[in-house]
Amino acid sequence: MMPANGYRGPGIWIRIQHRFGPRMMEWFMAAHMMMFGCVLLMPTQTFNQPAWKAFRDLFPSEDLLGWIMFGVGMLRIVGLIINGARKNVTPQIRQLSAAIGCIIWAGITFGFYSSDVVSTWLAIYPLFAVGELVNIHRAAHDEGEIRNGTADS
Repeated sequence: MMPANGYRGPGIWIRIQHRFGPRMMEWFMAAHMMMFGCVLLMPTQTFNQPAWKAFRDLFPSEDLLGWIMFGVGMLRIVGLIINGARKNVTPQIRQLSAAIGCIIWAGITFGFYSSDVVSTWLAIYPLFAVGELVNIHRAAHDEGEIRNGTADS
């Protein structure tokens, strides 16, 4: 007997592989968020550097920000796995997680900007925030295709 979603065994893996390519940027952003958190959770102090002044003022410890970044990144990955494995996709999960990501990367950009230290952050985090806007757009486009019956759901 076939499961309710019509797929069994390798069908789930094929569906995830098929959806991974167009969503690669979302996977990258989730992984980067997790790694950002991991760096903050390392024993080496990063908040004591001048570029991190705003972060010191906002968060009581870099461990707190590290766990937040790691946790949000992990939740995004779980959401992408669930979304990729389901027969009927749920773009709202992707839209919400990309919106949260956009807010986080914009906040990080503002934090570094507030430090008055020009560094490589200027070439990285603003583009991550813009990338999340692209992710929101792609997920919204997928939702529109599902509603209009033109997507492979």
